[in-house]
Amino acid sequence: MNCLLPICRFAAWPRYGVFIKKKEVTVDEGNHATSGAILKPTTRGEYIAYWISKLGSPPLVALMALLLTVVTFTLPGIWMWAGIYVLLAMVVPLIYLIWLVRRGKVADLDLHLREQRQGPFIVTLAGAAAAWVVLTLGGAPQILRLLAAASVAQTLLVFLITLRWKISVHTSTAAGMTVLVWSVVGKAAAPLVITIPLIAWSRVKLRRHTFWQTIAGMVLGCLIFLIAVWLARGG
Repeated sequence: MNCLLPICRFAAWPRYGVFIKKKEVTVDEGNHATSGAILKPTTRGEYIAYWISKLGSPPLVALMALLLTVVTFTLPGIWMWAGIYVLLAMVVPLIYLIWLVRRGKVADLDLHLREQRQGPFIVTLAGAAAAWVVLTLGGAPQILRLLAAASVAQTLLVFLITLRWKISVHTSTAAGMTVLVWSVVGKAAAPLVITIPLIAWSRVKLRRHTFWQTIAGMVLGCLIFLIAVWLARGG
């Protein structure tokens, strides 16, 4: 009877995840995601997708959009307020995520497993909310308060959806930041539009999301920031 135990254990491995040819096979029940997330690229296409995904990571995209926004305005104290926003909404959640990775609580900084996203999302939501409160009470420039408020709404909705379905944070952030920058610099932001489908392709190529999860992220990010810009301009 004991000789059957190794066979039973082997049969149960796919449920929890095994590594085959540098690809992690996972089953994330309820998220309808593909099951072979590519953790280490091996082909040229995978390497291209990997670096597009890294360069299009939500914190980096948000930071670049913030810098483009800040340099466009010559408002007193805008750099100070931008620094406060970065600290609360980006640095604090990132430090927490790094801590989780080092403690082995999550697989990686990309949080490719849906069930590991809840804690980091809660901290990110708290940081974004704290940034919005500080910027609002402190009388920060309207464009930064707009960014903070939209970020809170976006993070909250993505978090709620993620409880049941693995919507793409990458495409949601890329789409939202493109709308924000477009509202600031106009048609000069047109080249940013192409980054959205590129990032979506990279996430699907790496099997981190399905096609529809990336589309849902795009739509959500666009809608939230379009509504925020519309309200900021008086409706």
